[in-house]
Amino acid sequence: MVEKSRPNRFTEVLGEDVDNAFKKLASEVLKDGTLTLKDKSIIGLACAVAVNCDSCVKAHKKQALKAGAREGEIMEAAAVAGLVRMGSGFNTAYAIIDECEPRKTIHFKANDDLLKETQRRNEDKPIPRKPDGYVTTMAGKNDYNKNKE
Repeated sequence: MVEKSRPNRFTEVLGEDVDNAFKKLASEVLKDGTLTLKDKSIIGLACAVAVNCDSCVKAHKKQALKAGAREGEIMEAAAVAGLVRMGSGFNTAYAIIDECEPRKTIHFKANDDLLKETQRRNEDKPIPRKPDGYVTTMAGKNDYNKNKE
């Protein structure tokens, strides 16, 4: 006997109309469209990680595997969600700085190369950009250089 998920049990308690509406909504959202069920299942898993719902993570992992996701895809999606959650935490934590310190104007030192390029910029020519640390860290320095060639 398969136990129903908590959301499904809850909608059943609310009544048949709510239960049917929830199931119809889930069915419509998860049907193949531009994204496949596999894609949507991986996204659901990542969202579950980002909102920190352990039982949701388990349910979405099971669904993702059933839809054909590989362990590596699941791990990468969870890692991205963890990164988003961490950034969200830092964003929320910034309120401490906002509330505790008087507002300060932060001055950034311009990169000399970028400043020179900006001064020489011609409207018809884009400014050549170097990858930032995030890109080279995420993609790997060798991957970036291969794509550049």
